[in-house]
Amino acid sequence: MKEIIDKLIKIEQESAAEKGDYELFALFLREESFGRWDIVVYSKWACLDYPNSRKYLSEKIQNSLSADEIVQISRIVVLDQANLEMPDFIQNLNVQHGAATIKDEEFLGQQIERGYVITANTNQAA
Repeated sequence: MKEIIDKLIKIEQESAAEKGDYELFALFLREESFGRWDIVVYSKWACLDYPNSRKYLSEKIQNSLSADEIVQISRIVVLDQANLEMPDFIQNLNVQHGAATIKDEEFLGQQIERGYVITANTNQAA
């Protein structure tokens, strides 16, 4: 898992430099997801260009992760809700280009068994 996280940190850094900062870039393992992870992102640029931002991130991930790593990913979730209010566990994190570990939290109605928050910057404008 460390290799995947390291690659996602690099993807987050590169895409933030190319497109703009993220409020959230995370890897979440939902309960009952059969060991497959969700990449969850939220940013102003992704909200403004939702379909293309998801495609852009998908291509970056496919170009960076091996086939064995890609099968561990369930989906890419680009949150496109304007003025999304982040839960307390994210608002209390202050991480950029790192990997803060979370466990047993709820996020947008989904129970998260485990997760790695690569960037949580709730001071960004949505």
